[in-house]
Amino acid sequence: MKAIFNFLNKYLLPPLNKLANTKVINGIMDASLAAVPFTIVASIFLILNNLPQILPFAAPFLKHTLLKFSGFYMLGNTMALGSIALYYSVSLGYYYVEQYRKAGEEQLNAFTGALLSLFAFLLTIPTISWKNGVAVGSDQVVGAHNYSVGGVAMVNGWLSRFGGVGIFIAIITGIIAVQLYRLCVNKNVTIKMPAGVPEGVSRSFASLIPSILVAVVMIGIDIILGYFHTDLHQLLSAPFSFVKDLTGSWLGMLVILLLIHLLWAVGVHGTAIIKNSFVNPILLVTLTENINGQHNIFAGDFINMWVFIGGAGGTLGLVLLMLTRSKSAQLKTLGKTAILPAIFNINEPVIFGAPIVYNPYLIIPFIINPMVLASVAYLAIKLHWVGYVNAAIAWILPVGVGAFIGTSGNFMALVIALVNLVLSIVIYYPFFKMYDQKLYQDELHNNVEGQS
Repeated sequence: MKAIFNFLNKYLLPPLNKLANTKVINGIMDASLAAVPFTIVASIFLILNNLPQILPFAAPFLKHTLLKFSGFYMLGNTMALGSIALYYSVSLGYYYVEQYRKAGEEQLNAFTGALLSLFAFLLTIPTISWKNGVAVGSDQVVGAHNYSVGGVAMVNGWLSRFGGVGIFIAIITGIIAVQLYRLCVNKNVTIKMPAGVPEGVSRSFASLIPSILVAVVMIGIDIILGYFHTDLHQLLSAPFSFVKDLTGSWLGMLVILLLIHLLWAVGVHGTAIIKNSFVNPILLVTLTENINGQHNIFAGDFINMWVFIGGAGGTLGLVLLMLTRSKSAQLKTLGKTAILPAIFNINEPVIFGAPIVYNPYLIIPFIINPMVLASVAYLAIKLHWVGYVNAAIAWILPVGVGAFIGTSGNFMALVIALVNLVLSIVIYYPFFKMYDQKLYQDELHNNVEGQS
């Protein structure tokens, strides 16, 4: 076990720690968290629409009351989740600039970064085609059909690009826009207004040249890709689909969970580094696809619903053992302290209080347990025992509640969550027993020495 910890500290921790501390990763992480409320809002309206399936006895009543207004309240779902890439774009531009401001580049303005990021993303939406050797801006994506909403002409193909599938494009264009903005500001290629001019006016003129540069670069990219009969969205669709399929497979899911918990094993917040930074954008895309009728197993809040029961490592089972089966005063006291946070999936008191970090007794079940729980949930969905994840949830929801809501009222989802809680107790029990016995013997020994 000591050799394993040494290996992790030497080979895995340094590069991942370095990556996690980069400005771009922190910007993406903050943008991901900023988008969470919109996914939950969208899910609330979706659940309202699914109440007849959740409460079948009330279906006739709901059909003639609530569902009559579905066309109105489902706008909340459409514009929250259907425009999620826009929120990502704005958030990334803002928080990415904030990372540089914290590092000393205080002349940058985060709100300007947000607007430039959004501008760059919007410039990728239409396609540019070549006709007779001339680049022509197209108001229609290939294969799309124009239609009108409230008298405003829309393009069907464009709408999908504002949703989950556009998130990764928003990340790329946001990075480009912020770096072009920094280039202009750091090289003093901006319009500076004389002293006494209102701050808002000075800021708007200061962003003029960066805006022009962003437009020129993004249009240039559109023209070049248009020459090859593609655009940024189409170009990245193939590699993104490959990554999504890879992470969405059973083996890919286990690798993700293994990396998360190996980092936790050496005291690093694996959830923040792996899940929040890299995996969440993919899970959000698969969630939007599920809402639109697809069947991705590893989607949305799958991890929070069936794996992180009590927090990373599924430690609610361990806390229950501490609370009910401990002989040692240390674990019994910790169980009483940690039970309430654990119910709401907060487990730092256990990870650092037991501790689990660098603890050869508890680190093995801490790594094995989430992979077993994820496999059970994956298999249950694969066999159609449980419905697909099609709604976002708050990660603090107690065991079973999040699974029920996240599948729009699928009762078996709740059952599998409770089964997983029982499994986690079984998996932790022999290791907990050994560790508890060791602590109990140590306490007895210390008491004898204290009396002598």
